[in-house]
Amino acid sequence: MPRWLPMAGSVTLMIMVAVLSAVTISQLRDATYWRKHTFEVILAAQAFQDNFLDIQRAAGGYVVMGTPSFLTAYQADTNLELQQINHLSELTEDNPDQQSHLKLTAEAMKRVIGYDNLMIATYDTNGPEGVLHLDESGRGRLLSGKVFDDLKSFSDTEQNLLTARDATEQENYHTLARLLVVGSLVAAALLLLANYLATRELNQRRQVEAKLNEVKMLQDAIINSATYAIVTTDKGGIVQTFNPAAERYLGYSAAEVISKTTPMLWRDAKEIAERAEKLSERMGHPIRPTFETVIAKIELDKLDQGEWTYVRKDGSRFPASAVVTRMTDAKGKLTGYLGLFRDISDRKKYELEREKMVIELSEALVQVKTLSGLIPICGWCKSVRSDTGYWQSVEQYVRSRTDATFTHGICPTCQEKFKDEIARSNQKV
Repeated sequence: MPRWLPMAGSVTLMIMVAVLSAVTISQLRDATYWRKHTFEVILAAQAFQDNFLDIQRAAGGYVVMGTPSFLTAYQADTNLELQQINHLSELTEDNPDQQSHLKLTAEAMKRVIGYDNLMIATYDTNGPEGVLHLDESGRGRLLSGKVFDDLKSFSDTEQNLLTARDATEQENYHTLARLLVVGSLVAAALLLLANYLATRELNQRRQVEAKLNEVKMLQDAIINSATYAIVTTDKGGIVQTFNPAAERYLGYSAAEVISKTTPMLWRDAKEIAERAEKLSERMGHPIRPTFETVIAKIELDKLDQGEWTYVRKDGSRFPASAVVTRMTDAKGKLTGYLGLFRDISDRKKYELEREKMVIELSEALVQVKTLSGLIPICGWCKSVRSDTGYWQSVEQYVRSRTDATFTHGICPTCQEKFKDEIARSNQKV
């Protein structure tokens, strides 16, 4: 056997291994790209669904609470939803089936937004009662359900694609691993590639985690700096969060109440008992004067809001304006309750002072009318010139412009001055 034959075979084999490795790496790169692309589509679909839920929450919050910020959020989220559906369409240009799913989803979404706009217009015209009447048909839930169904079909298809592309990627890895056995050079190159890909993915994951931590810090900062007291509970009413504003208003620390008690700790027992009695009559069965009262009110009216007397840790009381509502997960399942309240003592004091002032002014206006400006009066006979130029006596002038009347008498000075004339007058009589 010639010496060059093993050498040639070795070189040929190495060339073949290099070519096959290059082909496999190219296939691996394509599989990784399509897997990443599919994952990007799934994330975009999830973002679309999350924003859709935000739209429904904002619309529902506005028609329940009437807060303008909910309407602003609804309009912003609606515009974002249209951008997201366009983004999804661009990502799936290579997939006609997914394009069809997106078309159905877009049409369903437009119908939901149209219904939301109708609810908002109904609320602006007829208030919450009109919205409740409109929602009795359940059309809004059916339309929203259609969107979720279409999105689920879209996401399931992408998930299947991701699974298939995962399998393709894994197969390429295995083929490459078998080729790596042939030569250490190829093995080292593939290890470096794997290390590179792993390092890049790890860095990306760290960046995502860092962004999530930033978002969480921002959320905590917003809650901690809020002027409203914010309290959340689980489904049974046990406090889960208690922000600094709640600590300031009530005098309890978060450690004293979280996972240990219910909001009944600072509620006036008499008011809760009265509410429980009214709800018992309304619902036809007994309602206990506990957190069950709050739950029952929310189940009936979707929201518990009003003015209440709250009791601080030191026993002092203050009037509070409070709102309590349900918290749900992405599937609409109850997870707990959210309560917001603030001290309205200053507002109550102002209202009382204003009412007192109005009463005092009203009484004064009933009793008094005043003359103002310059009054033209004759220096000799003391007659007064009216606005039309006629001269009147002081009595006539004052009587025509006020509710005052005159009684006639004589002062001590005039009595002394004219006593002789008075005496003569009495003698004639």
